[in-house]
Amino acid sequence: MSSVNSIFSQETRKKLTKLYKKNNWYNFLCIFFNWGVISSSIYLSMKTPNIWIYLLSIILIGSRMRGFDNLMHEASHKMLFKNKHLNKWVTCFFIAFPIFTSFTTYCKSHVLHHRFLWDPQKDPDTKRYELMGLDKPQKKMSTFLINHIIKPLTLLHVPKYIFGTLKVNLFSKEEPLSERIARLGFWATILVVIAVFNLWLELLLFWFVPLLTTFQIIRYWAEMAEHSGLKTDHPLYSSRNTLGNPIERFILHPHHDNYHLVHHLFPGIPHYNLKKAHIILMENQEYREAHHCMGFFKSFLPGFSSVIEDICGKFIFLRDK
Repeated sequence: MSSVNSIFSQETRKKLTKLYKKNNWYNFLCIFFNWGVISSSIYLSMKTPNIWIYLLSIILIGSRMRGFDNLMHEASHKMLFKNKHLNKWVTCFFIAFPIFTSFTTYCKSHVLHHRFLWDPQKDPDTKRYELMGLDKPQKKMSTFLINHIIKPLTLLHVPKYIFGTLKVNLFSKEEPLSERIARLGFWATILVVIAVFNLWLELLLFWFVPLLTTFQIIRYWAEMAEHSGLKTDHPLYSSRNTLGNPIERFILHPHHDNYHLVHHLFPGIPHYNLKKAHIILMENQEYREAHHCMGFFKSFLPGFSSVIEDICGKFIFLRDK
């Protein structure tokens, strides 16, 4: 098995050193931006009662929930904020609790994912990919499109996801009592405010509907893009970058989640520096030949694959690898 140190020269790794620096203010702005988009989407939909505006609103809200997923991921690497208490509790109240995620449970699971990537016994994500049949390249494009692009739109996977979420996040023995009490207090406060101002319909339409619909579709596709079809122990070929158009990146891969290969190679680099790291790594011939997809549904750049093509084994540069 190749190691990152054997793939990249000392000179390249030295260039990356300055990119490890954390920036508290940037992540405060990211959190504020996500909540700003959610608030603006709700305001727009309420001021313009139209089904198409509402659909646009819940897509935007779902994308920001995915943004919370990605900032939660950043916090699990202790990179959201420099102070460990700030890193945990700001994440809990403004990111994790609203989308029913357990900070501690997620962190422990994600450590295993990085340490044992593609190990079916130890990597929780590998188990999910195998269950979905996405651990290896798909044999037939039409079958893949039906099962993994069209079927998620029916939301048939949501009940299983909800059960898994409740089991892992709300009833986990690994979660400390302080987090359970904090989450209970968070939602108790929210529900009191909702009751006082009689905002039950708004809570349903603008939180729980996107939480259970658009967010689940976005999450399914985004997580599928990260590793599907790339079961190998080679660090360069076990994850992919998705360098799609701005709309795709905004909806499916908020906060630079599209540089997923870069993240797995150098997990200590904060999300806002992953693009800079990618540019430096492109000096390496092996890295240039890794999985860099130019779009999710369709590649916008000739000579490169889309994520869908890559998952189906139609990767242009590494077809025989």
